[in-house]
Amino acid sequence: MTTQTVPMFRLSAAALLLVAAGCSSSGPKAPAAVAKKQTSAYAVLDGKRVDAPTLKLGDKKTLDAILNEGKYHNRVMDHLNHLCGVIGPRLTASSALEQANVWTAEQFETWGLSNVENRPWGSATIRFDRGPSTGAVVSRSDENDETYEVEREIEFTTLSWAPGTDGPVRGKAVLMPTTLEELEAVRDDLEGAWILHSQYQGGRQGIRGVGASMAARHVQRIETRVAIAAGQVPQLPQDSAYPDDPISGLWEGTITGPAIPGGSTELAMDVVLGEDGTPNGVIALPAFNFNNAMGEPSFDDGILSFVWTTPQGPRPMTLAPQGDTIDLDFDAEDGKYVIHLEREEMEEVEFDADGYIIHQVLAANPAGFMSSSKDERVWTTSIKRGLDLFNLSWDDIGQDTEVSIRDSDYRYINSDIADGQDVYIEFDLDHTLTEGPFDLYNTIAEIPGTEYPDEVVIVSAHMDSWNGPGSQGVVDNGTGTSVTLEAARILAAVGAKPKRTIRFILWTGEEQGLLGSRAYVDSLSEEERAKISCVFVDDGGTNYEGGLVCSPWMFDYLAAATANTNGQFFSEVDAERLLSDDNPDNDERAGWMDVNLRTVEAMPQGGGSDHASFNRVGIPGFYWDEIGRANYRYGWHTQNDKLDLAIEEYLVQSSTNVALTAYNLACAPSLLPRSADSDQVAEAGE
Repeated sequence: MTTQTVPMFRLSAAALLLVAAGCSSSGPKAPAAVAKKQTSAYAVLDGKRVDAPTLKLGDKKTLDAILNEGKYHNRVMDHLNHLCGVIGPRLTASSALEQANVWTAEQFETWGLSNVENRPWGSATIRFDRGPSTGAVVSRSDENDETYEVEREIEFTTLSWAPGTDGPVRGKAVLMPTTLEELEAVRDDLEGAWILHSQYQGGRQGIRGVGASMAARHVQRIETRVAIAAGQVPQLPQDSAYPDDPISGLWEGTITGPAIPGGSTELAMDVVLGEDGTPNGVIALPAFNFNNAMGEPSFDDGILSFVWTTPQGPRPMTLAPQGDTIDLDFDAEDGKYVIHLEREEMEEVEFDADGYIIHQVLAANPAGFMSSSKDERVWTTSIKRGLDLFNLSWDDIGQDTEVSIRDSDYRYINSDIADGQDVYIEFDLDHTLTEGPFDLYNTIAEIPGTEYPDEVVIVSAHMDSWNGPGSQGVVDNGTGTSVTLEAARILAAVGAKPKRTIRFILWTGEEQGLLGSRAYVDSLSEEERAKISCVFVDDGGTNYEGGLVCSPWMFDYLAAATANTNGQFFSEVDAERLLSDDNPDNDERAGWMDVNLRTVEAMPQGGGSDHASFNRVGIPGFYWDEIGRANYRYGWHTQNDKLDLAIEEYLVQSSTNVALTAYNLACAPSLLPRSADSDQVAEAGE
């Protein structure tokens, strides 16, 4: 096929006029209550409506059927309710995620999809399952009453793969000491206590971030427990430059006398006073390579006595240190001798106050530790990240747990302690750790292509989530998973026959570093990679699929593929919000859940979701822009990630949109163009 030169960005003349004008119509806006379905096909480019390219993609009858099924018979909320409400949060390597792998594969099979499989991508040495967990500030009516009542429930999380408690564990709240004086003040209260770290206290080596600080302290506690078991106690700070007793140390100086060649030479004495009060040491004349152990040494009333075997024979010696010097004159047969010695200062050892304090705290066997979130959200993470998390040994788990509590709970506890009140805490942390190995899976299913079955459009989302107490794994990423499931169901329900294969993949290991998608991409041959048209990832929460990045050479394909969505989905809630008198963002798109193509000169190579695994090897990976009124970060990785955050009208649009877009691209003249000079760009313009 001859490749002809075409412009980098081709729009119809009408479309160019629309872009120049800034909108496709003018006049007053229609109130939300009377908003009408848009009748003419259009694309949205950088926020402006333009004519959709006249490019032959999917069959119109099938596209109409997809719209009808998606808009009026949508079951996305059914999937979400089962996934998050019945199965619950789905930590990678947990029993719940394996259950989700099995259930989603069964759904694909029930709908008649092909090549359904749970494909292993790795394994985990230890499984972590979090059961029901509770925490509270408790109180008793008086000191003689052992009955405790809940005074305040605590919202909290713990690191995944950290140990929990053996049933409810109650203890006094004690502030983590940061100085030796603070340590002595709380020493008697440490055993069985819940130790509260200051909100302003960073992690080891200055690590800040909530999760990173917790993980750093987890490692420090494990290392300290090893040192305790080995009997290693950190040294206290040196009060003096010299050893504690008056005789131990290295003494150096001179001896003068008639038998000394040259009259004077160096003399050295190295002494250690044992715990039983008996000294041991050597005395030497370095210049003569003469080095002898002290004979019959003793130390009594400040006098060091021993027998020195000199070159002239044994000689009893008595030395009386005066501070850190020794001066001695004595007579011998051949004349007078003079000894002068000074004790060398010890090498200064830097005092590790943090290490000493945590050693003393752990040696007292507290119930556990508490630390504070930055606000009313508590974020869940794990003791390690990446593949290291799935190659754990039992030594990595440790025996101490740390609970991250929300800011208001921290302030409540800290305030009462500061006022001199006793505060009691109770946590019941049901953590189950099971020895593996356990396989880790991506769930895969297909609608095979009728003409080019080896060419593929991928629709995907990650199914794993964090599993902190309270979370159901909804906006991250039960919504994306349910959208992907419903897109597959819609296409199967209408009997779609795409020319290329549409492959649906539910990734796992995303939260630990895109592990499932990276392993999948790494398993592909260069030929298989070349035949992937594009990959769509829904991982932005419960808002609607409102946009894609778009390089100029991709415009015709993406604009035509998304045009069937535009003008079909309308939110009265959004329209009223955006068209209110005090909101300046009241343009003609208000309320319409359209797909905006954002112009970029090159496809992004990074990203925090599974599309990045494909982009790094040159496969076009798209992360849907999630547009709408939901606050994603309110639920992201926190205890708030529950079903009540899901917005049904957005998920209906998303599931229908990705079904339409994937079907259209699977029926396009060729694969999605990857560069400005690719053959596909030329074909699209013919």
